[in-house]
Amino acid sequence: MSLFLDMLIGYGLLFGVACALFFGLRRWYRNSDDPPALLFKWGVTLLDLLFIIFVVAPLLRRGGIAGAFGGVPMAAVAGLVMAIVWTPVLTEAVGRKVAALYDGGTTGADPEPVLSVAQSRRLQGKPQEALEELRQQIERFPRSLAPRMLLAEIQAEDLGDLDAAAVTIEQLVNLPEQTRSNAALALTRLADWRLKYAQDVPAARDCFERIVSLYPDTAEAYAAHQRLARLAAAEAAGVGAEAKPISIPKADPSLGLRTEAGWRPSPPDFMGRAAELVAHLERFPLDNLAREELALLYANELDRPDLAAEQFMQLIAQPFAPEKRVVHWLNQLADIQVRSEANLEAARQTVQKIIELYPQSAAAENARRRLVVIELEGRAKKESQVVPLGSYEQKLGLKRP
Repeated sequence: MSLFLDMLIGYGLLFGVACALFFGLRRWYRNSDDPPALLFKWGVTLLDLLFIIFVVAPLLRRGGIAGAFGGVPMAAVAGLVMAIVWTPVLTEAVGRKVAALYDGGTTGADPEPVLSVAQSRRLQGKPQEALEELRQQIERFPRSLAPRMLLAEIQAEDLGDLDAAAVTIEQLVNLPEQTRSNAALALTRLADWRLKYAQDVPAARDCFERIVSLYPDTAEAYAAHQRLARLAAAEAAGVGAEAKPISIPKADPSLGLRTEAGWRPSPPDFMGRAAELVAHLERFPLDNLAREELALLYANELDRPDLAAEQFMQLIAQPFAPEKRVVHWLNQLADIQVRSEANLEAARQTVQKIIELYPQSAAAENARRRLVVIELEGRAKKESQVVPLGSYEQKLGLKRP
């Protein structure tokens, strides 16, 4: 039983080595730049090995004069043949490895779908031929984003078939191992097409709500929340409804010629606008544009810098806010704080926060320069608040000497 087991293990190992050798040689042949030359080298090597096994080895085992003057020279000749055949191959392989450290090697790039033919057909006004070409590319590269997006784009923009484009986008989103950035991009494009070509705000809103449900607490969901808030404003403005004719009143022919006091525009209702923004932010707390407008309204028109600071801090505290926008909000908050010398320290802390958040960025370098002159900014703001104006004669420049 032990002998049978040993034989079984031995044959198993021999079979494994044979399979590994077969597949290794097969791969070597397929990747070879010159397959016929490689086959020739293998043939010479096989003959050389057979010569060593059946001719040289018996002479060396016999020893004596035959081994010394026959086997040893033959072994040297066999080794010389192997060196002549394989030394150039080994030298080239080592050279490629060393060169790969500098030029990246000779491995080709992964194949990618070719879109130039479909794009050319599209420019020629042949969208159906472009679709056929793209479908062939999708069959070859079923997980690639580019051909599917171009297919949906042609369906929506060239053929006006939004339903077909929606099906294509749905297939793209449902691909296995699809990245959330690609899926969010596809749904966003579909929403843009719904708005542009059909003025269908509810359908566009469904696309963004799907992004939020699929990828909550991500940068993609953050961007979708911004678009949802803008869609609410579009719905309030009646986007997608049938356009109504606008009656234009006749202009007063004497407008601009009257000497008496005429019509004066009513002052803007800043409190009313602030109330509208607060109500909107209760529904869409992630609407950055509305919150920034509210903060500037508090600071510039309603003289409530404390409330403005609260709004800016809420903007800055968002987990997925882009760096560029955060830097912009911090600088705006510092501008508000620097208007009073009493708040110069708060302004310094606000500018310092840019450095803490993005220490290696260009914005941090600008913040360091601003910290040096921030006291001068405060002094200039204070001096510019009150500018004494002299009294000027009403007809100055119209008098004759």
